[in-house]
Amino acid sequence: MENKNILNTEDTNCIKQLCCENPDIVLKTEFGTGHYRFVDFKDHNGGLVLEFKLIEDSQYKDTPNIHKHIGEMCLLTVGQFIYVHNRLAFA
Repeated sequence: MENKNILNTEDTNCIKQLCCENPDIVLKTEFGTGHYRFVDFKDHNGGLVLEFKLIEDSQYKDTPNIHKHIGEMCLLTVGQFIYVHNRLAFA
């Protein structure tokens, strides 16, 4: 049995609204900390993921290193996004 993200349209709309209201997140990676911006929803291996793009931000000096080793795109599952968003809400 496959483990898929099962979200209804209302769930997806709520998450999209969160992304539109606050499209920027900061992620710590193994290559440093980077500033990312929401791009769109994607279907990845049968599950819904959120696509974020690394953006150039002079406050984050690790951006070139992240870009070189990981690239500019980042995919987060809905659970990962909720975790990141929740941490932002309490920062």
